[in-house]
Amino acid sequence: MKRETKILKFLTLVFFITLISTKSFSQSCTPNLREARVRFDEGKIHDVAGLIKECIEKKSFNNEELTEAYRLLILSYIYLDETEKADEAMLGLLRDNHAYEINETADPTELINLYRTFRTKPIFFWGFKLGAATTFVNVIKNYGLNDANSTFGEYSNTVGIEGGLMFEKIFFNRIAAHADLSYNNNSFTYENNYLNEPDGNALIEHLSTETQTSLGFSLMGQYLIKTESQLKKKGQQKIRLPYVGIGATLKYITSSDLAAETDRDNGGGADGAAEDLIGEGFRKQLNPTIDIEAGYKLKSKLSFINLSVRYSYGLLNLTDKHYDNGRLSTFYGWAANDISTHFVTISAGILIPKYSPKKLIK
Repeated sequence: MKRETKILKFLTLVFFITLISTKSFSQSCTPNLREARVRFDEGKIHDVAGLIKECIEKKSFNNEELTEAYRLLILSYIYLDETEKADEAMLGLLRDNHAYEINETADPTELINLYRTFRTKPIFFWGFKLGAATTFVNVIKNYGLNDANSTFGEYSNTVGIEGGLMFEKIFFNRIAAHADLSYNNNSFTYENNYLNEPDGNALIEHLSTETQTSLGFSLMGQYLIKTESQLKKKGQQKIRLPYVGIGATLKYITSSDLAAETDRDNGGGADGAAEDLIGEGFRKQLNPTIDIEAGYKLKSKLSFINLSVRYSYGLLNLTDKHYDNGRLSTFYGWAANDISTHFVTISAGILIPKYSPKKLIK
């Protein structure tokens, strides 16, 4: 027990010594940066690297100081005609500070020219989204247990959820190739009164809710109406990039469950039916859509917030069969109409840039 206590005390002591040493070294580097700035302004460029290079390598500056130290080191190497060292320092700056950008009006031409020889923009974006979606049903052909021409029902939509992953790559500053993998849970209701005889007496009041879950893969081309460089040239601090897009989605319906109830005019009725429409062969599982989208990409310090509204038009009839010999048709008076589904989705997401700085021009 005593031995363990001694070991614990020793480790605690080592931790605090290391912490104090690191802090002391960090504090000792701030005067080095001030001195390097003075030497640089006095034209004593040979002295700059010796004052700040070790501090840069050990990351002993805060973020703002580190960027300034890199900048001084790069300019020193440029003026000393040490091209390879200037390239290495610029690459280090871009790796440590992805948000670094040159100042076209204040920075020296040599620094601007060197910066432009590197890949400084993200190679792609990735992120996630979450939103609300609603389904609209289009009746292609009506079916009913009695006269199909007199048993038209009414569909109504409810609000469901959609979430998923996003991937994006920008070309030519204005065109974005966008892909996403999504999960969707949505439902719609169907109401109908089935007539007994031509005398108009109602035999059955039918209400059913169909709940579908699906997985989707989307590909979309987006056009940025305004670009980041355009807004920066105008001096705008808040970067908002409006866009429009068109693409396609392949939805795979994993489940389609129907809950039904009826109320008969003679006082009878039934409720509680829950049927797997895919398992029973009523619904197809593939539902391709054509999509149009509009939205904004709002830039924060290290990411973009993506706000969008998407309309998806279903291309296929989702119905495989219309009747069965079981309880759906017999007890609940339900027949599957030929339908296609369309969706409106409002979502918000975060796009995180993936940087990979690289020297492009020798």
